[in-house]
Amino acid sequence: MNQKENALKKLAGNAVSGMVATIIYMVSRLLLTPFILQYLSLEEFGLWSLCFIILSYAGMGGFGVNSTYIRYSARYLAEGKEKEISKLLSTGVAYMFSFCLFFCLVLYLIMPFLLERFHIAPAQQDLASTIFLGTAAVFSLELTLGGFRFVINGMHEFLKEKIVSTVAGLIEIGAILLFLYFGAGVKGLLYAFALRLVLETIGCWAIARSLLPSLSVSWRLISRENFRLFLGFGGKVQVLGILGIFLTALDRLFITAIAGLAAGGMFEIGRKLPSTAGGISSSAFGPFLSTASHIEGRWAGEKPDAFPDRLKTYGLIVATTVTLSLVPLFFLLPVQKRLQGASPLIAVFAGVLTVVLFYLLNRRMKNENFLDNIELKQLYLNGIRFTNMINSTLFLFLVAMAHPLMNAWVGKEYARAADVMIFLSTAYSIQLCTGPITMIFRGIDRNGRELEYMLVQVILMVIWIPAGTIASGLIGSAAAIACSSIVSTCFLFWRSNNTFQIRFRKFVSVTVIPALVPLLPAVAVFAVSEIYPAEGRLVAVLQVLVCGVVYVLLSVMMFWKFILNGEEKSKALEMIPFNRKRNPPC
Repeated sequence: MNQKENALKKLAGNAVSGMVATIIYMVSRLLLTPFILQYLSLEEFGLWSLCFIILSYAGMGGFGVNSTYIRYSARYLAEGKEKEISKLLSTGVAYMFSFCLFFCLVLYLIMPFLLERFHIAPAQQDLASTIFLGTAAVFSLELTLGGFRFVINGMHEFLKEKIVSTVAGLIEIGAILLFLYFGAGVKGLLYAFALRLVLETIGCWAIARSLLPSLSVSWRLISRENFRLFLGFGGKVQVLGILGIFLTALDRLFITAIAGLAAGGMFEIGRKLPSTAGGISSSAFGPFLSTASHIEGRWAGEKPDAFPDRLKTYGLIVATTVTLSLVPLFFLLPVQKRLQGASPLIAVFAGVLTVVLFYLLNRRMKNENFLDNIELKQLYLNGIRFTNMINSTLFLFLVAMAHPLMNAWVGKEYARAADVMIFLSTAYSIQLCTGPITMIFRGIDRNGRELEYMLVQVILMVIWIPAGTIASGLIGSAAAIACSSIVSTCFLFWRSNNTFQIRFRKFVSVTVIPALVPLLPAVAVFAVSEIYPAEGRLVAVLQVLVCGVVYVLLSVMMFWKFILNGEEKSKALEMIPFNRKRNPPC
């Protein structure tokens, strides 16, 4: 078996391993939090949480670096240039060490400002400084030496890396319990965090060396060429990562600013479960980057991909999105009152202008180069297909059981949060199916497609969320988020289908129809919850658990019976540990 076939064969197992590791992490952290609160005061717990808010800004520096490791490790492996991986790793370590040194220095210098800005009491300032600088030092080491992990991912061995990180995470939990029991306080969390880093680094280094015995790190291997990769490709991914963080915070900023803190809190409760389900789904996306990088692909067509042409495309996309986003605003009651009867005419004009701009954009897209690679096309279709199946199974249950779930979790007084959860589950289920697409485009170094998608989403959210919040409050803002996600995702589908030369009918039959299978089980559990409404939280918990088990079993049976083909069933059976057969080495 050649390396390309090996990468494709490992894709499903790598994706599943990411989901399993994420589920273990989330469940373990949820169970750990009540125990921590028995030993720490709320001030100490808040101090520990604050550390990671600050560290998230340093973490943004690793977005592009991590993707660069994965993409170019996969490319060097595919091209038989294993020695270049050592140069890539050595350059990345030097690059991130410089960045982390700068971050820690800045953090040390602004420490007095942070202590004052976050109103930390004088008696706790020494402890806060120790925790801030200690976690920054540990986190910086994690960023600097994290290349071992991502080189392993680039070699398509996600499963081995996830085993290391999961085992290290469980040991960290044991260490936390031990340190807290012996009175280490919040410093015990820091010690356990450092222990996990050491174990992960040693484990990933050992696995990387076993996979590639020639792998080494040395200042002599630092190369200017690989440094350009971290600045070039890594820089583009860095911008996309920062834009993604901006998008995740944008809705809460608008809602809190317009509707107040109480509405922001209700929205946060409503998004918690969809966000958790989204984390499980998105953990399967990473392997698509390394697999697409390994396959690469050949571009066909005669249109040059010059910067002025790309700029014109971006301009048309922005203009079309802006005019489209304005059309529904003229049907909102506050706007109609202000325009005094002129809103229908203006809406028609905006609609006509949108159609004209879309026609021009469509003509431009048809003349662009396209990918002529059957393996990448199949990777694209299968990625969306299985992501949609996972998403529909997770989120249709959240929609069908929204009110019983919210009742079981926080009580009936948060019924509005359940309505928010319905809209956000719809939004996330659709938006998350773009994950494999953006990873594939990153893998073949076509980050412009992801930038186009984010531009559309940003414009729609900036215009629709404030309008929806002003017009209909919290439900209006949640509906605006869902509409923004649907429109921007449809745009990316349309754009990507042109790139891969896939017809609409085939796209729907392969990727959309399978996602409708859990609808019937979802309707069934919804009917049960309506006919037999749960009284009290304990009864609601039991109802959710029973309905959840029945829903999952019915969905899996229907997927198995009506959707999965023979090859897909064989792969599914291979991933069951006790049913896995030994395959002969390739």
